[in-house]
Amino acid sequence: MKTMILGTIALAAGLAACTPNPAANTTEGGVSGAATGAAIGCLATIPIGCAPGAAVGAAVGGGVGAAGGLASTTPPPPPPQAYAAPPAYAPPPPPQAYAAPLAYAPPPPQAYAAPPAYAPPPAYTPPPAY
Repeated sequence: MKTMILGTIALAAGLAACTPNPAANTTEGGVSGAATGAAIGCLATIPIGCAPGAAVGAAVGGGVGAAGGLASTTPPPPPPQAYAAPPAYAPPPPPQAYAAPLAYAPPPPQAYAAPPAYAPPPAYTPPPAY
């Protein structure tokens, strides 16, 4: 019984977004939402009785399902548009033949300064004893 109810709920929810018709999607979403809400409300309030939870669940689920069904409606495709023919362009000029690069004179050598003469480090002198 429980499997049959859940299967019916899943089938109704699956059908809710199958058409581009907003009225059908709203109706199917409301029905499937009410069924889901009633089932959940009934299961949640079994200790105190199924009817109060099912009534509240159906009311809430129906509203949410109807809104979801309406929101899931796919818009119709845009109308076809006629496009103007592309403008005629002149063909590109023929490619130029490859020419060898011009010969450039090498840069003049740079003169570097000679390194400074080597100076040994100063001798170590221990600090004075106090």
